[in-house]
Amino acid sequence: MRKSIIQKIKQSVEAATGLTFYYDTPQTLNVRLERATFPCAMLHILTSGAVDVNNAILKERLTVEVLFTTTSRLDFDGVDVEDNELDKLKLKAFQWLLALMRSRELRLVSLNNTNRYYATDDAIYSAYGVNVTLEEIQGVTLCDYPAETPEETPEDPAETEGAATT
Repeated sequence: MRKSIIQKIKQSVEAATGLTFYYDTPQTLNVRLERATFPCAMLHILTSGAVDVNNAILKERLTVEVLFTTTSRLDFDGVDVEDNELDKLKLKAFQWLLALMRSRELRLVSLNNTNRYYATDDAIYSAYGVNVTLEEIQGVTLCDYPAETPEETPEDPAETEGAATT
């Protein structure tokens, strides 16, 4: 069975960084994070994706943001503490980006930007976000799905009998 592009991203992040990977719909990801182990990585799909067609090979392409996330310890020097935490997460993100350059399943089409997310009064998480466009290396071809052939019609038994007796 083929792995989805999301499964490939999950596997690549976990293998490169050792972090637990979370993915859910934007509406319910916060519920999953309530029980998460930190630091972790989580996926946010930014576009609905696309299919690249080249030489009769179809490949899925997604623009995503992977957030390397931790809980924040807020104190009077909160920004300094968060910057130290975010620098550690940035190194995890860079480990993953370097691993993508050697990947046999995903191709880094573009590194669009990075973001630092700081904890606020209503969010206790800080994150280093990497916005990338990824594409599957192995696509789907016509060989994967052969064309349907019409069923052969059985011979008429009367014709067969007549041919056999003559």
